[in-house]
Amino acid sequence: MIFNRLYFNRGILYQNFRQHGWLGLIYLLLLLLSLPLNIGTAYRENAEKINSLFMVRGELLWFFAISIPVVIGLFLFRYIQAGGPADLYHSLPLKRKHLLTMNLLIGFVMILAPIWITAGVTGWVSAVVKEPAYIFDGTAVWMWGVTMSMVSLFMFTLTVAVGMCIGQSILQGLTVYGICLIPIVFWGVFELHLMRYLLGFPDDAFQYGRTEISPIVRISNLNYAPEWGELGIYAALTVILVVLTYIFYRKRHVESATQAITFRIVKPIFRFGFMFTVVLVSGAYFTMIEPRGSEMWGVAGYIIGGIAGYLGAEMIIRKSWLIWSRSLLPRFAVYAGAVAIILYVPVADWNGYASNVPTSDRVEKVRIGGDHFTYVDNNYIKMDDDQFYSANTGYIDAVVTLHQKIVESDLPLRPLGVNRDARDEEEVRIDYQLKNGKTLSRQYYIPTSNFQQELMDVKNRDDYKTTRYETYILDGEVRNIGIRSGYNRDRTAFITNPELIREFKALLKEEILDQSYEDQRSPWETFASVEVYMNIPESSSKLMLDGVNRSATYEIKPSYSRLIEWLKENKLYDQLRVSEDEVASAQFIKQEINSPGNVKMVYADPQFIDGNPQGNPMIVTKNKKIISELLQRQRAGFYTDNDTIYQIKLNFIRGQNVYMILKEDDLTEEMRAILLDN
Repeated sequence: MIFNRLYFNRGILYQNFRQHGWLGLIYLLLLLLSLPLNIGTAYRENAEKINSLFMVRGELLWFFAISIPVVIGLFLFRYIQAGGPADLYHSLPLKRKHLLTMNLLIGFVMILAPIWITAGVTGWVSAVVKEPAYIFDGTAVWMWGVTMSMVSLFMFTLTVAVGMCIGQSILQGLTVYGICLIPIVFWGVFELHLMRYLLGFPDDAFQYGRTEISPIVRISNLNYAPEWGELGIYAALTVILVVLTYIFYRKRHVESATQAITFRIVKPIFRFGFMFTVVLVSGAYFTMIEPRGSEMWGVAGYIIGGIAGYLGAEMIIRKSWLIWSRSLLPRFAVYAGAVAIILYVPVADWNGYASNVPTSDRVEKVRIGGDHFTYVDNNYIKMDDDQFYSANTGYIDAVVTLHQKIVESDLPLRPLGVNRDARDEEEVRIDYQLKNGKTLSRQYYIPTSNFQQELMDVKNRDDYKTTRYETYILDGEVRNIGIRSGYNRDRTAFITNPELIREFKALLKEEILDQSYEDQRSPWETFASVEVYMNIPESSSKLMLDGVNRSATYEIKPSYSRLIEWLKENKLYDQLRVSEDEVASAQFIKQEINSPGNVKMVYADPQFIDGNPQGNPMIVTKNKKIISELLQRQRAGFYTDNDTIYQIKLNFIRGQNVYMILKEDDLTEEMRAILLDN
């Protein structure tokens, strides 16, 4: 009797259900409309077999799981955030732990009852529907209920625990989502800081696991039920939050209602967290928009963010913009010093990161070019790394030599954002697997002209070409091959004969591995592109992840003379070739690029020649020799700040017109004569 009276006071229970029970009904209604109703009314000619109910409107279900429990937590514990209700509830002849227990259990009932009612209805609907659109078993229903329960209870208990430290409901809700989202914001902008001020830092260092540290982002990206281990983490966090809630509630003062922060010890944590986040965001923004050649904008962004972040935190805590006091500046100096140390230490020269180049005898194997991905079930899946590493000692020596010269060259820190200079620049991504079991990764953007010999020593090796041009795929079983002309996308050829496929892919691999460094840097557009389609074996899932079951694209460069000759012998060349007799005329418009220091990408631009925005003179010719020479080569896009180019349009008698560009130095004598005469 005493237990029931203290822990389950009927008046409190009745009041809470009467005042807040509608939230549980709304949760139930939303779940019923989103899952069983959708399953019962959906129609498909061929039923889809699914192993998770989150494949049916999963994004909506996840949204409910991370939002409705938060709202329930805000409403159920609204009484501790308002002065009048706080005094009233805490004047009742009930201990705080009893009051808290009742409200927590009511919240659990309002969350769990809708979930499991929905699970039961879903199971019943799937059993009675005669022509189901989705086929699933009872395990999928059970896992859906457990997953929704764990995630919803976690969000609810997090809201309650945060509410014990916050005295305002609005700030409480914002803080809950801030705690869930700040980790991904923090790592994202801190990564920009390291990329900007730490030479060699890879831009994907935090890519894997970045979403894992933010519960909301992690949950919203799932279209399946998490593993039991992950659910166990949510369950453990829920228990920890419940324990912390009891501790915080016991120490919380009633008069702290309506205050921004209820515990003194939380205020410095809030100040520093808020200030540091604003510092990172402001610094990242100013870094992205900094003018070319200026390295102080990022620093100015950090200073502005530090001032704004500290003042903002003080205003939130004091609930007023009148925050001046004698302790304001000394306290700001302490926080600013702590932030400066955290920002400086990782990028300081003395930490040895930028100058760390392993010796060849420490390297077990090396890779150039970073990770490789394959497209599987509407997702890009990271492929197995081992096949892209090489243990060839000569290749390791060449890569280490290149890396050593990059470090010794004392390259300037690379600017980021829209003002980044991209002329004569090449990305070099190096991954070492060391003999001590560790991995060392670096990424640089280097001026190609300063490292030609070192780059040549690396790129002329088969180890580089095999991974860079994915020739390993050609070793698999190919179903068919499609070839598309580089001069007219309408011109295609297909190879389905097994014998011809074997000959073609062997010759293509040979041409790729035989190409020189100059061939790899060729400025000319390719003669044709090749799409290789692999066979799909029955046990395809593993092979897809290994990079075997997929399509791959290759180029047929003008330098691949043996392959082009093979196409001619097998009567495929004429299917791809464009004849000068098919072109009625060629139009030339001169384009001057003269913007020193402001590098831009130059490419074949249909709008430039069709719209002629600058009103430049247009030269038209029907000379078949000139047209034939144009069809044999066209320059690829390139970066420049000072060049003279010609935008060219080939007007076909039938079919789609072709646009191309040539530099002034690329023009033949016949072209120069016509252009100069006009």
